[in-house]
Amino acid sequence: MTAGRFAGQVALVTGGGRGVGRAVCETLARDGARVAAFARTVDEVRAVADAAEEWGTEGLAVVGDVARYADVERAVDQLLARWGRLDVVVTAAGVVAPIGRTWEVDPAAWERNIAANLVGAFNVCRAALPALLRRGSGSIVTVSTGAARSPIASMGAYCASKAGVDHFTRVLAEELRGTGVRANVVYPGVVDTAMQAELRGTDEAHFGADNLARFRGFQEQGTLRAPAEPAALIAWVAATPELHGEVLSIDDPQVAARAGLVRA
Repeated sequence: MTAGRFAGQVALVTGGGRGVGRAVCETLARDGARVAAFARTVDEVRAVADAAEEWGTEGLAVVGDVARYADVERAVDQLLARWGRLDVVVTAAGVVAPIGRTWEVDPAAWERNIAANLVGAFNVCRAALPALLRRGSGSIVTVSTGAARSPIASMGAYCASKAGVDHFTRVLAEELRGTGVRANVVYPGVVDTAMQAELRGTDEAHFGADNLARFRGFQEQGTLRAPAEPAALIAWVAATPELHGEVLSIDDPQVAARAGLVRA
């Protein structure tokens, strides 16, 4: 087993099959954690679990949907049955659709976004907390976005759901004071992921010319972050005992400096 900050610990990462979630799995694994990757795509989570040995640890693939509490509860049960403990929880699963003005979007798609992003964060925390509280220690990191604070036209469901994630996590942090379990929010910045590709490919009629130019510009200007960058920040937050109830953005120079993150 790899030695490191998370040696002997167990992590559950939702959205763990690709993008930021997969990078978090790798970062935690290389720092000593055993990792359970949870996502809807079988091949992706299996690939992460298979890679865990290369990263110096053990991996577990769990297929499910964070919007279904029973799926998340099953994931926690599986990792506890295998490893007997849970120490770190990262909620990296999320969706960006639907894109469009409020009076045009599909109500079912809007509801699905809230279910995946906000209800999903609750489901994960609700399922994981009994195990964390029994140990009297642990770290929850919910992955949000600057869009939780800055409204973006045609992204109402995404912005609203992530604003909910922020406030839910702050409430959770208040509830957890004195328990030994910490909860924090991380803003990963604009990352080179499938979600960004989806936004760049959105129909201008739904997204608007200015928004489309803005998101395409991130790629054209080379300002997209590699997933490993926010993964390093998330690992630092999970490992830093004085952090609790904070919202930490990778784009905040003070946060980046505290975490030891330096961009070339």
